[in-house]
Amino acid sequence: MGRQIARRTAKPELSHMNIFCAFLVIFIHCASVIIGETTSLDTAFNAVFIPWRFSTFVVPAFIFLSGVKLFLTDKKIDYVKFYKGRITRVILPYLLWVFIFYIFFVNHHYFEFSWDGLFHAWWRGDLVGHFYFVIIIVQFYILMPLWVYALRRVTPAVGIAFSVLISVVLGYNLSNILYIILPNHVFQFSDVIFTKYLLYWVCGCYVGMNYQKFKEIILNRKILITALFLFSGFLDIYLAYATYNMAVPWMEEVHILYCTSAILFFFMFFCWICDKRKQLTRFTRALDSQCYNIYLSHCLIILWLNDYILTEIKMSNVVQRFWTITLSAYLGSFIFWMLWWVIKTGAITIFRFIKTRLAGIKSAV
Repeated sequence: MGRQIARRTAKPELSHMNIFCAFLVIFIHCASVIIGETTSLDTAFNAVFIPWRFSTFVVPAFIFLSGVKLFLTDKKIDYVKFYKGRITRVILPYLLWVFIFYIFFVNHHYFEFSWDGLFHAWWRGDLVGHFYFVIIIVQFYILMPLWVYALRRVTPAVGIAFSVLISVVLGYNLSNILYIILPNHVFQFSDVIFTKYLLYWVCGCYVGMNYQKFKEIILNRKILITALFLFSGFLDIYLAYATYNMAVPWMEEVHILYCTSAILFFFMFFCWICDKRKQLTRFTRALDSQCYNIYLSHCLIILWLNDYILTEIKMSNVVQRFWTITLSAYLGSFIFWMLWWVIKTGAITIFRFIKTRLAGIKSAV
């Protein structure tokens, strides 16, 4: 996400897909207001459920995009520079925003401050629902030497088939397997282990290594990819809806199929849209660079608004709250991004001006 797109690897379709997914993430968490407070018998639930479920491919899409961007070049990776970049661009913003959220909860009397609680929130990524993505993507970054070594020596067919097996067996069934091995131990981290998302990462890495060839393949198969996307999407929505009334077999496997087909469809769609426009506008590039910060921060707006609306305005109507929170979340995220971009751009301009002036003074002396 975000600043992982370097100028040397900038692709308009990747930037537009990244922005699109960031907007969907905001909707997912706004829609949770209705999903969490209504039942399948309510009209509001049914109106929101379909687009909400439709949007659930976005985290796999972010992981896919990260893999694509990191493997777009054949140049040897400088791991010192790579890990330094992950720390400054991914981990430090994450630590900052978890701390901000933690202080928000403390000030709103959800719990009392403790260093143990804060470190737990940093380590687990479970303080707010969307932070788990960072825990997962960092695991892929840590194992970067493995991906570089293995994926460049294994054919895409073998690598993807192996990743499907690992995702299904060790991803969605890891807790059950560990319970069989250690029946007296509860494994609490199975939901944030990278194996569940391995397929999307491996696919992204292979796409990055064969970018132009892959673009040509999917652009020549628009009808097939669209049909697969629609079929798997409606099947996934139907089965997910059915789980509210009964146990549904193969639910997770169908969801993997849907997420994969949705990623292919929207990647194809944005390749097709951007085919005639090769360059990114300055606005798009700037917005793309801030998607990660928007991702980390947007839930704070949603949480604050939901608390304020319930306690101060006392708006009990869940539909009214949903629209108020949704519109405010998008507007607030945009304003935050604009302010951050202006501050950042201004700071860089001032720094460059001072550096130039000092260099001029030094040369004059």
